[in-house]
Amino acid sequence: MNSELFVIDLRGCNNTGEIITSVSSAFEVPMARERKIGLKLSNIALNQAQMLSIQSLIASYASELCFVETSSETTKEICENMGIEVQTPQYNELSNTAQSEFSFEIPKKEGEEETKAQENILSTEVPKEEGFEEFKPIEFNEENLQTMETYKKAYDENEEEKQTWEEVDYYAPPTDEPVVVDSKQTIYVTQTLRSGQVLEFDGNVVIIGDCHPGSEIKATGDITVWGVLGSIAHAGAKGNRDAKIRALKMNAVQLRIADCYSRRPDGTNIPYIIKSSVFTPEEARIVDDSIVLFKIN
Repeated sequence: MNSELFVIDLRGCNNTGEIITSVSSAFEVPMARERKIGLKLSNIALNQAQMLSIQSLIASYASELCFVETSSETTKEICENMGIEVQTPQYNELSNTAQSEFSFEIPKKEGEEETKAQENILSTEVPKEEGFEEFKPIEFNEENLQTMETYKKAYDENEEEKQTWEEVDYYAPPTDEPVVVDSKQTIYVTQTLRSGQVLEFDGNVVIIGDCHPGSEIKATGDITVWGVLGSIAHAGAKGNRDAKIRALKMNAVQLRIADCYSRRPDGTNIPYIIKSSVFTPEEARIVDDSIVLFKIN
């Protein structure tokens, strides 16, 4: 890892979703990867789950979160508990930036007012169901993070778009084979998972709604999203390599299945997707120690 520091200026971000999106954009600059990273934040208050999401996103690019500059006491306390160096904002930028540092400032975009509508989103967690055992966050394996690949598609999208619709024969020949039943418990969440919300469950998770950037899903079984998956999703969190992640639209910042990790391919940073009546459902599963996406027919 390069010892030089790369600083990302996030003081213009007003919520976790904007922070996740801006950090992803910063890593599209090649010089940002495999470096020690510093984050400059405003007075935004982040909880531990949100900081873990940001830290894991940075680690997925073989980089390390070295320090956080913030004026929020809540964020300071969380970072200190996580062992991250905390710095107090300095108003003299010339004296605050070392010569060995690189900096990246997120440019303002037209129509940015639309994203500010999310400022009032509360940093809450989805209520946990009574009777289910709460399990500890999964520890990250540094070796896996260093060899992380982007998840690949098992089909050519361009060729698929050229093909015409064909009638499907649903009347398959009768069979005596038994129906395979998943004995794990399954939870249904009928709401959109918003930035800052974390859903953990010991079993399968089915979400009827979208999962915004800045949110996180963690399950020991499968994860199925009946909507746009734009968050971090971790299936098979206790080592089940047969677990799968499904979504009507797959745009996850990061996918994890058991001990395999993959991030969103470069150039596909689309934090907000226009609603459409046509979707291509996809399923992510492990193939030869890599996470691969398959079209669901």
